[in-house]
Amino acid sequence: MDKQFHLGLGEAVLLQGVKITKTDPYGLVSIAASRDPISGELWYIISDETPTLQTFHEYSQRFDIEENFLDDKSNGFELERSQIRSSIALSGLCLVLAVATLYLTCQGQEVVACGLRRRVDCHWQRGNSYLKIGWQWVKGCLHQGWESFHSLQLFGTPDPEPAIASKKQAQRQYEREFRVKSYCYST
Repeated sequence: MDKQFHLGLGEAVLLQGVKITKTDPYGLVSIAASRDPISGELWYIISDETPTLQTFHEYSQRFDIEENFLDDKSNGFELERSQIRSSIALSGLCLVLAVATLYLTCQGQEVVACGLRRRVDCHWQRGNSYLKIGWQWVKGCLHQGWESFHSLQLFGTPDPEPAIASKKQAQRQYEREFRVKSYCYST
C-alpha cells in the first residue's frame, strides 16, 4: 500500500469500500493509512467504520495499552519468565495478574488522592503509572509499616496528572498532524 500511495511523514490516506483479499470473507472495509509524523511508523487501520482523522487519534491511544503489556511482561510481573505452556494455567495466572493490577492501581490512586505520592514516586512530572505507585506503596507497607488503603475504588474522572515518560514526549503528541486524502471505491 505504501508503494501505491508513497506516504510521506504526516500524510494519510482514507479508503472506503475496499476488499483486502481476493476472496474476502469480510466484505468491503475501510482503511486508514498514514506515516506517523513523530515516529515515522506506517500505520494501517482496517475497520468497518468510515475512517476520519479521529481514527488516528484513537489508534494512537494504543500506546497507553502497550504500557500495560510492559507491566505484565518485563517492567513488573515478568509474565514471560513464567514459561508456562498450558493455556489453562496461563489463563489462571493472567486472572491473578488482572486482580493484582486492579489492587495496585487502586492503591496508587489512593496514594495520589491523599497527597502521599512523593513518598513512593520521586518523579516531579508524573513518570510512574498508578500501578507502579501502588506497587511501591505496598512495598512500603510491607517494609516500612505504612498502612494500606482498605477500599478498592477506581476514580472514573479523567486523570489530572496522566503518566508521561518525559515532558518532551508529552509535548510531541500535540505535534501530530496529518494531511489527508480520502477515496471511496463503492457507493
